[in-house]
Amino acid sequence: MRRIPRLIRRTVVSVVVVLVVCGALFGGYRALNHTAVDIQPLTIALQPTDFTLKISANGELQSAESIAVGVPPVPVERLRIGLVVPDGTHVNKGDVLVEFDPDELNLQIMSHRSDLQMALEKINRGGLASAGETTDIVKDKKIAELELEKIIEFLPRDEQIYKRREIIEGQLDKDYTEKKIVFADARLQLKGRVYTLDEAILMLERGRANSSIERVEKALASLKLVSPATGIVVYNDPGYFFGGYSLMPGRVVYVGMSLFNLVNPEKMEAKCFVLEKDAGELRVDQRVSLTLDPYPGVEFTGKVKSIDKLARPVDRDSPVKYFQTIISLDKTDPELMKPGVKLKAQILAGELKSAIVIPRSAAVKKDSGYVVYVQNGAARFDPVSVTLGQGDAAQVVVTDGLTAGQVLALNPPDVKQGFSQKTAKASGENSNSK
Repeated sequence: MRRIPRLIRRTVVSVVVVLVVCGALFGGYRALNHTAVDIQPLTIALQPTDFTLKISANGELQSAESIAVGVPPVPVERLRIGLVVPDGTHVNKGDVLVEFDPDELNLQIMSHRSDLQMALEKINRGGLASAGETTDIVKDKKIAELELEKIIEFLPRDEQIYKRREIIEGQLDKDYTEKKIVFADARLQLKGRVYTLDEAILMLERGRANSSIERVEKALASLKLVSPATGIVVYNDPGYFFGGYSLMPGRVVYVGMSLFNLVNPEKMEAKCFVLEKDAGELRVDQRVSLTLDPYPGVEFTGKVKSIDKLARPVDRDSPVKYFQTIISLDKTDPELMKPGVKLKAQILAGELKSAIVIPRSAAVKKDSGYVVYVQNGAARFDPVSVTLGQGDAAQVVVTDGLTAGQVLALNPPDVKQGFSQKTAKASGENSNSK
């Protein structure tokens, strides 16, 4: 009998708990419905205001005056660096910037000097040989002349005394000796011409060897590059020029390659990159304010000096394009400004007085234009077509479609539509209940 009251108590407690939970759920549902009815879209009352269009850009400092330092023109394809000043070093005029290893040029000058020595020996040997041959020819000519004198002196002429055969033989001897003299003269003349030609060829070889030696000696003298002015050494991009390796002793470089720039720290400028979509109002001579990343509290001013004609990606792997913009600075602070320091710039692209300005989030793309939602009554928002003008990432000027005093919804269109439907539904429910 005692178990029955206990079972009844448990049943009653369970029923009470279920009723309490159901009541809590119902109360929450009612609270949510009332909250939905009370929610209103965010709005803003339009008033004319002054609008300043600013274009944001990032970049870095660079020198407005720089001198490119490259590998000197030497008669070898490549050189090996022996000594180089570190990146960022401040140098004075006349300081040594780079010294190249002269081993290859030393081998060349030794080869050219060997060629010169061989040419000189050939010239000397050719002169001695020519002098010896000339002496022999002169000796043969002199002997022929003596023989001719004796032949003429004892030439048989009287046919009564000498036989006819002896007279003929004597005449033949005379003619032969005369021809020997003529042949000796011809040999002397020809020998002089041949020697002159050989000597000219050897002289050319000697001149070529001398020219090569002078050229290599000049190259050896140019292997030490000195600073043409006072400035800061700024290395080129190692990823582009040296395959990812920085400039250092032992690195092989090629003739004509640019090694680094010698920049003037007293004259700096800013190299900035403006997004292609933001560059529509970018113009030369526009005023600029900028801050350096290491010193965000210090502001510098300047103006746009030049704008690239073509937009290019900053990163080779990125499709995003930028217009490179050079900004001339009103003043340079050598203590704070160093080449390569990152910066942020604000370019003043335009100023409008008493303009209707709205947040960009309030303008919705529709078909080929834009619409905004204007309040028409207590809980109604109607779409209105507008014409947009200048603007930045946050705000935009409305040139046509809106007037001062109108109330504009700031919520996205789907949220606005939901708000209107919920408001209208809530109003209908209240009317039916009444």
